[in-house]
Amino acid sequence: MDEDKINLPLAAAVFVSITALLFYTNGNRFFLTSDEGIILDGAVRMMSGETLYRDFFGYMTPGSYWIQEAVFSLFGVSIRSGRIVVILDFALQCSILFWLTALLAGRKAALLATILFAPLQLNNREYLVAQHRMDSAALALLSIAFCVQGQRRAKAWYWAAAGLLSIAAALCTPSVGLIAVVTVVWLCADRSLRRFLVPYCGGLAAGTLAALTVLIATGMLKPLVDQLVWLNRNYTTVNYMPYGSIIGGYGAALAGSTGGELVVRAVVLFCIALLAVLPVAMIAAWTWTVFNASRKARLPQIVRRTIPYLLGCMTVLVASTYPRSDLFHLAFVAALPYVLAAAWISWYVPRPYITFILYLPGMVAIALALQIPMRFRTEVPVATAIGTVRVPPVDVDGMRKLLDYVHPGDTLYVHPYAPILYVLTQAQNPTRYSYMWPGLMTGDDAAAALSDLKKTPPKTVMYLEVDRDEYLRVFPNAYKLNHRFPNIEDWIAREYVPVEPPVWITGYRLYERRQ
Repeated sequence: MDEDKINLPLAAAVFVSITALLFYTNGNRFFLTSDEGIILDGAVRMMSGETLYRDFFGYMTPGSYWIQEAVFSLFGVSIRSGRIVVILDFALQCSILFWLTALLAGRKAALLATILFAPLQLNNREYLVAQHRMDSAALALLSIAFCVQGQRRAKAWYWAAAGLLSIAAALCTPSVGLIAVVTVVWLCADRSLRRFLVPYCGGLAAGTLAALTVLIATGMLKPLVDQLVWLNRNYTTVNYMPYGSIIGGYGAALAGSTGGELVVRAVVLFCIALLAVLPVAMIAAWTWTVFNASRKARLPQIVRRTIPYLLGCMTVLVASTYPRSDLFHLAFVAALPYVLAAAWISWYVPRPYITFILYLPGMVAIALALQIPMRFRTEVPVATAIGTVRVPPVDVDGMRKLLDYVHPGDTLYVHPYAPILYVLTQAQNPTRYSYMWPGLMTGDDAAAALSDLKKTPPKTVMYLEVDRDEYLRVFPNAYKLNHRFPNIEDWIAREYVPVEPPVWITGYRLYERRQ
């Protein structure tokens, strides 16, 4: 029996089930996070006729902006439609993980890997918000799946589609495009696959030509090149984090706990740290297997021919997280390490030991999954200009007061870094900057933003005074950089006063113009 007749429908069922569950639990959840509004606010601006890079600042390549603009155009502007893409991305990762694992190690291994992967990935609430790395990781994984299926079915169209998808992934995160290099090397190295080099490169060429055509037609090409030069000069210094690190450090994550609580925290932290352990372990384990002739001989042809390609793709995807290769960013490219680990364990670990290996991560995954309905019950629905959202109890009062004070069409400036508030309130930002990233933005950027503010002083300001210690906790390599924008903040202090009674949302306070 053709395994795809069973595996593909099961993978589709995984995709549909996870999509439905996440739309129900996360579709309209609101929590203030720094990054989410970057793509959403940019997409809203593009819908209103502004051009990315030329009319407003964007530090990423345009792929995720284009995708989100299309979704907003189809379904309207709301938190729920802002989550459509990332939910589909994650569901797609889970379904491809299941399909690849089933192909290499069987359906039982695929089911166990998927059950572990999903809840462990979702332990961080900021993981499932609009994010260019999630878009690129899902598109890259889909490209890889098409290549594997192209190898099995020997059909040229799979390879052409894979080439197109790799360009789409690179449009969201350029470094992810390195999977195309790995694929070309694989095609050249495997004599039976060389005839598919032309359709794959044809897909690459078609995707590149389509992207260039759009960039030229919209006048975005030169501003994009300028932005990439700017990014290369400014991004790494502030964002560098060592491989496998966590914000605040491992010591801080365990600090203040003793006894049983310390054990529980250490176990959970270990399971999360597998994101950094698995890639290294799989390179070592599969390399040893490949050079061990007797062990390699046990593997069927599809495994022997596919594993080197998957290892190469995993390596470049992990490398693509540089310079911020902490656990949070490694989570976006964790699917292939799970596939490779499940396959190796299935082939080489005796069955009694598999239960022992899976016990701790399995318990943690179950505990994290059980938290979802508990969290869902505590959130409070709040009506906003873009529909009803569910808000954590701690932010409900501040959210309602903000929405009573700031109405759609009002001018609002959020400083330094919470662009989701522009989307939520539908207020107008008078500057070309959706956010001012401390340490990343230059003095020229701050001067340009201040010039816009002086030309059109906003009715209100949401302001967070950034604490130096907290800034260095998140950006530990930025100790030589200024975490404030003195010219903008001095202007706010002169021209604005806090609203009374105070309005707070996660550290941001609402200010109004002095009379």
